[in-house]
Amino acid sequence: MALHLPLDTLRQPPGHPGQTGRSLVPMAPAGLPAAYLPQVDASPYLATPPPQFTESFINLADLVGYMRRFGWLGFLAGLALAALAFYALGMGTPIYEAEAKLRLRLQDTNVFNFNEMGRQSVTELSAPQLINNHLTEIKSRKYLEYFHDRFPEADRARFIEVESTQVGRKDQLLKLLGLYKPGIPSPPRETFMDGMSARVRVEPQKDSHILRVLVRHPDPGMAARIANAYATEYMGFFGQQEGSQMDSARTYLEEKAAELRQRLQESEAKLAEYRKSENLLQDSEVKDVAGERVRLFTNAITDAQVRLFKAQSDLRNIQSAQQAGRDLMEVRVVADNAEVAYNRKELDAKIAQRKALEPMCGRRHPMMIALANEIETLKMALDRSVDAVVAQAQSEVTNMERQVADYQNEMNTSRSQSLEQSGKNIQQNLLRDQVAMDRELYQKIVLRLNQATVTGQFTDSGALALSDVAAPPNKPVKPNKPVAALASLFLFGVCFIGLPVGWGLFNDHVLGTLRRGGSPSPHIPSARQVPHMPLQPTGPLPQQAVHAALPQQAYAPAPVPVMQPPAQQQRAGETLMIPAVGQTPVLARLPMLGSGRPEHILGQILKPEPQGAAGALQQLTSTLEMHALRRGGLGGVILITSAEAGEGKTLSAAALAAAFCHQGRSVFLLECNPVAPALHEWFPHSARHSSWAHDMEALRYGNTHLFLLPAHDLPAYATTELLEGYRSWIDRARQQVDWIILDAGPVLRNFADVAPLAPLATDVLLVNNPRVTNAGKLRAALHLLQPMMASSAFRGLVMHG
Repeated sequence: MALHLPLDTLRQPPGHPGQTGRSLVPMAPAGLPAAYLPQVDASPYLATPPPQFTESFINLADLVGYMRRFGWLGFLAGLALAALAFYALGMGTPIYEAEAKLRLRLQDTNVFNFNEMGRQSVTELSAPQLINNHLTEIKSRKYLEYFHDRFPEADRARFIEVESTQVGRKDQLLKLLGLYKPGIPSPPRETFMDGMSARVRVEPQKDSHILRVLVRHPDPGMAARIANAYATEYMGFFGQQEGSQMDSARTYLEEKAAELRQRLQESEAKLAEYRKSENLLQDSEVKDVAGERVRLFTNAITDAQVRLFKAQSDLRNIQSAQQAGRDLMEVRVVADNAEVAYNRKELDAKIAQRKALEPMCGRRHPMMIALANEIETLKMALDRSVDAVVAQAQSEVTNMERQVADYQNEMNTSRSQSLEQSGKNIQQNLLRDQVAMDRELYQKIVLRLNQATVTGQFTDSGALALSDVAAPPNKPVKPNKPVAALASLFLFGVCFIGLPVGWGLFNDHVLGTLRRGGSPSPHIPSARQVPHMPLQPTGPLPQQAVHAALPQQAYAPAPVPVMQPPAQQQRAGETLMIPAVGQTPVLARLPMLGSGRPEHILGQILKPEPQGAAGALQQLTSTLEMHALRRGGLGGVILITSAEAGEGKTLSAAALAAAFCHQGRSVFLLECNPVAPALHEWFPHSARHSSWAHDMEALRYGNTHLFLLPAHDLPAYATTELLEGYRSWIDRARQQVDWIILDAGPVLRNFADVAPLAPLATDVLLVNNPRVTNAGKLRAALHLLQPMMASSAFRGLVMHG
């Protein structure tokens, strides 16, 4: 509400006839244009350092209070959770664990490793990858099906029976409640594989080439038998998987041998038919140049075809591995490449180095990032080298086919020349050489076929060996009662302390704020809980209307009962006789509520009588608003001070501001006592408010109509700057709020700070506590204030006690 305070030397204040002098008369700016409004600097008016707030919103006393209020809730919840945890971890059927071990052999111990026909052996470079392959295959469904068919039938039936009749904790609870419904049983084969997948765990042993097969089962003997059988059968399964590669090679050799046999038979038939038709009884011994060239090309073609078959076989192995989705490192021609072997060695070294650094360094550590980049580079290099080997194999097949074709063309040319020169002998030699070539090639293919047949029948590849067998365990691994006791104790402690404290904090700081509608204090209503008066006055009210609306009896408030002894009770409308001052009206009498937290005392004094002083505060606000109406406005500037410190001045200012807010008025409470600031104690959430604020909205107390500017960050020594700042904030607040309350310091102690504020006030209240200040000091304070304030501004006393 914008109020201009011009000097009026002709008008006499109401209620004080016969007095003359200057007075500050607030007038509503209804008839003034907006250009005549005062210009206010929005910048902060004090060049003080930013305040350091140390107000604690949650202290130890609150936490102890939460424990007293909600400790029983935490005790009961913690006891229930502790019992549940102990039942889940410390009770139930004993579970035993048996362990068998498999060792990965790195040496090539296959006795059927014929020249270029043996299986690929494991090297140091491929050992980590093969261990990961074993971890995947040993838990695959394919091996579980294989193990199901070879596990002893009696043990298999017993295992399936246990798995079918086993009931979980949830089903046990449903049985106790009578809500359990058995589901559709799975087929025995599926039950066996699901049970094995759940009870068998395979993991590598650290710093070794050992695979640990861990089996958990209620029966210790069954657990040991499963572990031993699981490890033993896997060796046979792996041998069969490795032998399947030799089977594919044997099939190809059989087809090739049949084809070469047919060619050999055709060549021999042609030679015999030619001899018969030409009547040749024996081979010619004539050696000519053309015939020798034919023989040389024939040998070259034979060698080239052998190399071609080998290149085609290598390429077919690579393509078979690609189609089967296997790692190309398992193909011998790829693994034996020097560049591939070097890249794999470097890659494994970097992976081992990163694994050693993982317990000490995080993922974003520079060394880990550098190692990750090097590993990625080595992987890319390894992929490029593998692709180069595959491309080389394809190129070799193409080159060998072209070479065989070129040799064939040259041999045909030489044959033509030989025929022209030698006639029948050359033709016979050609047929004879063709037969020899076909026979030699056929013999080589048959030899390789026989080697593949013998090697393929040997299922034990020697890559795996049983390192250790499992024995029936003596002690169960579950349930573990010491661990269950520790977990129960931990849960009980967390619930016993955390639940009361958490619920108390949630109840006070979350639900309390929601219940208060956004107000940080339970004693100050939010802006949407009360109707708000218009910010701007509609215009000056005629004095006749004011006197008609407010009869003379309204100027004397009715007596209000207060919490005082019967002998000391005094009506609020009575006057206090002070020598040389005259009759001073007592506007309100506030009770002494004892010690306690300031916010609680403020809430107590806002309660109705006899517990509080809500009636006295309502009469005080009615008196102040009556004078505001007589001035022609809806608000004003209230200066609250006292003679001495400790008389309840700040309490009166806080209570008056809260009372105005309860009536829907907007209030700006400005603390003008930087020597001993105390306003932030009565409104704890105002400690974050600072004179550095650039507008009034930054000083709003929660979602209420109360605006607060404490003095905890104001320099007490800068008197001139403080006065300018007070005037700036008052001019700024007049445009936005109804009432401005100045909480000044005591008059007798800080008169230099109070004196400049008196001319700015339209209403002056003096707080007095007879137990602190006697009549002489009160008279002295009034004498000091009287010449500084307007003659009509003094309203009376607010008594404490």
